[in-house]
Amino acid sequence: MNLSRWSMTCLGVSLLMGAGCGGSRSNSKVDLSQMGPSINAKRYANLEKIAARDLKCAAELTPNYLGENQYQMRGCGSEGVYELRCRMGQCTWIPDVRFRAEFDLSCERTNLTVSKLDPVTVGVTGCGMRGTYRAIRAGHGFSWVLNSPVTQVMEAAPAVAPTDSATPTE
Repeated sequence: MNLSRWSMTCLGVSLLMGAGCGGSRSNSKVDLSQMGPSINAKRYANLEKIAARDLKCAAELTPNYLGENQYQMRGCGSEGVYELRCRMGQCTWIPDVRFRAEFDLSCERTNLTVSKLDPVTVGVTGCGMRGTYRAIRAGHGFSWVLNSPVTQVMEAAPAVAPTDSATPTE
């Protein structure tokens, strides 16, 4: 009886110590205390899993905290920016809008610029094209939806210095 109880205790302790959340990826090299106020080991493991899928990268990813719950993940020659949104203790990762805009604007993700318009809307510009995207709930997470027609960006005309034609001549 004591042997079986001891075995179960050892098994429970080993599971608690060895098991992590989020699969086989290890984040032991990441200092979560430098990664913003809302991150914890489980949320970081979920971010790694999402970024690995998006970036098509099985290698270890390098995180960079950008502030305001935004995280840049790099690996395999690519990068993505993700935002952690929390509401009443429930947190969800918002994917990088550039993954969606890359298709809509026919422009490589590295050439796209994102401008935040409001908490759920961003503008994306690149390769002479522009579109507006809105984050909407999709299942348990969020997805970006094109919220405007894709338009061609008109290049600004170069500024012309005013000429003073009434200049006296000597």
